[in-house]
Amino acid sequence: MKTTWCLAVCCLTLLWAPSAGSAQESWSPAQQEVLAAIERLSASTAPGGAGADAYGAVLADDFSRWTIGSDLVNGKEDWVEGVREWFEDGWRVSDRDTRHLEIVVRDDHAFTRRVVEETYLGPEGERSTATAALAEVWVREDGEWRLLRVDVRPVDSP
Repeated sequence: MKTTWCLAVCCLTLLWAPSAGSAQESWSPAQQEVLAAIERLSASTAPGGAGADAYGAVLADDFSRWTIGSDLVNGKEDWVEGVREWFEDGWRVSDRDTRHLEIVVRDDHAFTRRVVEETYLGPEGERSTATAALAEVWVREDGEWRLLRVDVRPVDSP
């Protein structure tokens, strides 16, 4: 009887407790400013987006990007040049689904966690999809949020 009661309490706790991976239901004004910066970054690579220069404008000068497990860390110049080449080759992000898990704002720093699934559209209509978990550090510079660091963990698409 005691085991059955414990299992019932555990199951009910799991059902009623918020999921550790669930996103917040509402965002503060400070968090919304960070979300707007994320949107500017994302919009630059969409169809009709402004491309690499607009993308680079949202990055801090000492930006770095690391794919977890890789030995390569990209700085701003190299990363923006890669985005430029990709854009000039005719590629765009045709669809993006973002789950914002967490945004913590501390003065002029913001720390985000999100999962992004993107569908890429090539110049000849080819498509591919990738999903990644991102941990980011944003800094406020001259009144604007800029992406300083991003750690990327590719994950299997659902």
